[in-house]
Amino acid sequence: MDKDKVKENIQKHMEQDDVLIGFFYAQLALKIWLFVLIGPFAAFSMKFYFVGVTSKGIHFHRLNLFGKFADHDFFEYDEIENVKIGKGLLQRPMKFQFKNGRNLKLKAQLKGVEKVAKLNEVTQVYIENNITVLE
Repeated sequence: MDKDKVKENIQKHMEQDDVLIGFFYAQLALKIWLFVLIGPFAAFSMKFYFVGVTSKGIHFHRLNLFGKFADHDFFEYDEIENVKIGKGLLQRPMKFQFKNGRNLKLKAQLKGVEKVAKLNEVTQVYIENNITVLE
């Protein structure tokens, strides 16, 4: 999906006085146990996201199987308990823990073709400055 369309959709869900810091493409990790159980059909269980980082919080835009926007969740920074950011060459693992008990393990895109929105240093530093980071 084109970066301009993604940015437009993220800004559509933002409040008037909110500022977009950055956004990136991420995916949920494939569950190995599901792959063992049902084979290649486990790929249908994968979920893809565009994550928008703003001055007030983080927007999670889930994509459907066809790459269109399906759902939208917004969490203010005080609703996110902590985040664990790992190391990676092509993708960076991130685990968000929310105060409502929900966990979200994503792999943020670091490298790829130009049209894919990637996690940049500015966006990652902004996340680290506003959310408690676990080692």
